[in-house]
Amino acid sequence: MLSHLGKVFPINAENLRRWRGWWRYVLTDQLLVWAPGCFMGMALPALLSLQFAPHSLIYQQTERLDWAQAIITADGIRHYPNFGPLLQKALWAATLFVGLTVLLPSQMSIVEDFSRRWTDIIWSANRRVREGWRDDQAKHIYYTILGSYVLWTFVAAYFFSQYGTPKLMTLIIANLNNLAIGATSFLLWWINRTLLPPELRPRWHHQLGVLACGTFYLSLAALVFATKQWPMIREMLR
Repeated sequence: MLSHLGKVFPINAENLRRWRGWWRYVLTDQLLVWAPGCFMGMALPALLSLQFAPHSLIYQQTERLDWAQAIITADGIRHYPNFGPLLQKALWAATLFVGLTVLLPSQMSIVEDFSRRWTDIIWSANRRVREGWRDDQAKHIYYTILGSYVLWTFVAAYFFSQYGTPKLMTLIIANLNNLAIGATSFLLWWINRTLLPPELRPRWHHQLGVLACGTFYLSLAALVFATKQWPMIREMLR
């Protein structure tokens, strides 16, 4: 059972005190754990690529990079001159294995997060769904979105394999995440201002931050599309 509007605790001094305490835990996690972890998770693969990719045999072969860019770091490790033959092969296999174990769970998490996020948005923000659907019918939205996402994955993979490249597919999909984050920011702002009790609504500077986040990611999506994606798509259609 999933309420369209969620559950709100009684508004009193004690519960508000606990609410502020909960927010302190959230901020501590975001600032001291999540944010540093994200920077480290992005920086380490980039540094490894800068160090080892130039030693790959396909580094200068741009026509092969469209299809082999995902393994260029591992290939560079395999040909790194300071490593012996045994270490080269071991680290090459380890890099590919780690990449695979990172990719699969992260993609499964993205699929689930996408389906759950948009189910929550539709379930709470769409008046027709909110007023006409029972609390036990959220699964129909969730599994429809999940099934459509998986089906579209196979369709997109086919079209890009026939008419494009993995590099183009990665660029477009990555930029769609910018679009999703931007749109979600504005929807989240609207839901918080509309459905939360006044005592629990974000402060003006928090709301300004959410709006700035949405504006930034939508602008970034438009910029990437205009400068990167559209020229590649236009070239592909010629």
